[in-house]
Amino acid sequence: MPRLAGWRRALAIILGAQLLFWCAYALIITGLQPAGTLEEYRLPAARALLASEPAEVGAYASELLGPAILRIPGWQPVVLHPAQASLLSRAETSAGNGWSLTCWEDPCPEAATAYAGPFDRMDKAAGREKFQRFDMVWLVVATELMMGAALLVLLPVNRFSRLQCITGLLLISVGIDAWLTTFGAESLPYVWFPLLRYGMEYLMLTAAALAVNAFADWRPREAWAACGCFVVAFAILLGAMVAGVGFATIVPWLDGTALTLLLGYGVLALLRMGRTAPGPAIRVLAILLVALASIGFDLFLLPPPTGFALQASVLAPPLTMFGILFEIGLQGHRLNQEAEEARSDLERQVLEQDASLLRSSRLLRHQERLIAIDAERQRLLRDMHDGVGGVLTHLLLDVRENRLTSREIEQGLQSSVDDLRNMASAIDAGNEPIDEALAMFRERMAGRLARSGITLDYRCTLPTPAPSLDARRLLSLYRLLQEGIANSLRHASATRIELAVNPGDDGAILVILSDDGMGFEPERASGAVGEGRGLANMRRRVDQMGGRIAIESAPGRGTQLTLAIPTHPAGRKA
Repeated sequence: MPRLAGWRRALAIILGAQLLFWCAYALIITGLQPAGTLEEYRLPAARALLASEPAEVGAYASELLGPAILRIPGWQPVVLHPAQASLLSRAETSAGNGWSLTCWEDPCPEAATAYAGPFDRMDKAAGREKFQRFDMVWLVVATELMMGAALLVLLPVNRFSRLQCITGLLLISVGIDAWLTTFGAESLPYVWFPLLRYGMEYLMLTAAALAVNAFADWRPREAWAACGCFVVAFAILLGAMVAGVGFATIVPWLDGTALTLLLGYGVLALLRMGRTAPGPAIRVLAILLVALASIGFDLFLLPPPTGFALQASVLAPPLTMFGILFEIGLQGHRLNQEAEEARSDLERQVLEQDASLLRSSRLLRHQERLIAIDAERQRLLRDMHDGVGGVLTHLLLDVRENRLTSREIEQGLQSSVDDLRNMASAIDAGNEPIDEALAMFRERMAGRLARSGITLDYRCTLPTPAPSLDARRLLSLYRLLQEGIANSLRHASATRIELAVNPGDDGAILVILSDDGMGFEPERASGAVGEGRGLANMRRRVDQMGGRIAIESAPGRGTQLTLAIPTHPAGRKA
C-alpha cells in the first residue's frame, strides 16, 4: 500500500483525530445513558401516578443552577438542589390544582425540568446528572492540574524547556477555569467573581497562544503581543465592572474576538511551522480542530436535552491535552534519537582523534628517542674526545718525542682503558639506583687494586630504593672517584681505601672516599703546580654537577674526600 504524502497525509491525520475524538465521545455518552426514560414521571403528567405510588416518593429537577422550591398539590413543598433528589411528604389538605418550580436567586433555566416518582428512580437520575455535570468536571480539573504540575516538576529533566513550562501552565489554567465556571459562582459569591472568572478565561487563552508560539519556534514579539491582548481584555472587564455595565453584554464580543484571534494566530503559526516541520504542525492543527469542533457542537448541534447531556467541550480539554502531551513526548523521543546519533558521531570523532593523537604521540616519542640517541652520541663523542681522545693524543705525542718511559706509557694506556670502562659502566648503570652503580664500580676497581696490595671496601647506608643519577652525571662521579683512587695510588702509599655512600642534607648524596695513606696538607697543596691535573680538575667536575667537595687530610693521618652530589641536575627541582 503506497504511503500517503502531502495534503492527503494531512487530511488523513485531521480526519483520524476527529474520528477518534467523536468515537470516544459516543462511547462515553452511550455508557452514561440510562436504561429507561423519566418521561412518565415528568410534571405535571406524573401527578396521576403519585397517588397510587406505594413506595417512597421523591422529586428531582434537572438543569438547576441553585436551590428551588417545588410545589405539588396534595404534597408538602420541598426544596430541591442541583443534581439531588428530595423526599416528598403528603399534605393534609390539597390547595390548588397547579404545580410550580421557583428558584430562589435567579429565574429557573428554560431547560429545567421537574420530575416526581419513586424515590429510587429520582435518586438514580440525580446521581447520573451529578456525575455528568459535576464529577466529570472534577475529573477534568484534577486531570489538568496533575498533568500541569507534573510537567512543571519534570522541567529539570528536559533542561527547563520553554514549551513544557508554558504547556504546564496552560493545563493548570484550564483546570482552574473549569472549576471557576462550574463551582466558582457558588463557592465565591462576591461582586468581583465575574472579573476573576472571565479574567482567568482570557489568561487561559493567552497561555494557549504562548504555547502555540513556543511550539512553532519562539518569537518574543508575538509573545508580548499575546500578553498585551490579555491586558487589554482585562482592562475592558475592569472598566465594565467599575462602570456598572453587565458582563453579559461585553463578554460574548470579547469571547468571539479572542477565539478569532487565537484561531487565526494558530493557523498562521502552524502554516509558518509547516515549512520546516510539516509533521508536527499537521498533528497540532488536528488537535486544535478537535477542540474547535467540540465547542461548535455544543453551541450549534447539541439538541435540547430531555435530561442532562454531556457536553463535548467537557471532554475536549483532557483528550486534546493528552494529544499535546503525546506530541511533546514524540518530539522528545525524536530529540533523544538525534542526541543519541550526535553522541555516537561525537564518540566516533573522539575515537578518531584519539587514534590520531596516539599515532602522533608514538611518532613524537620516536622522534624524541632519535633526538636523545643523537644527543647521547654527541655527548659520547665529546667525552671520548675530551677524555680518552685527549689522553691518547698526548700519549702519542710523548711517545714520538721519546719523553716517556715504559712505566709512564703503561699508566697512560691504563688511564685510557679505565676511562672507556667508566663510560661503558655509566651508560649501562645510568638511571639505576646509585648504590648498585657504585657497587659495580667497586667490583671493577677491587681486582686492580688488589694486584697493587690495596683493599677497597664499600659501605652504603642509603634508604631503599636509593636515588639515581643520569648517565652523564654518573660518568662525572666515576671520573671523580677514579681521580681520587689514582691520587691514592700515586701519592699516598695507602694499603686500604674505603668508599662509603650516606644520605646528605636536602636530598643530596654524600660519597666519601678515604684512605690510610701518608696524607698531606691541603692548604699547601692549593695552588701548587700539580693541582691543575688533580684537585683543581676534581673541583671543576663537582661544580659542573652542582655539588660540593671537601678534602680532609693531614700528614700521617690519611686523606678523606667528601662529595655532596644532588640527586637532580643543577637548575631543576625534584
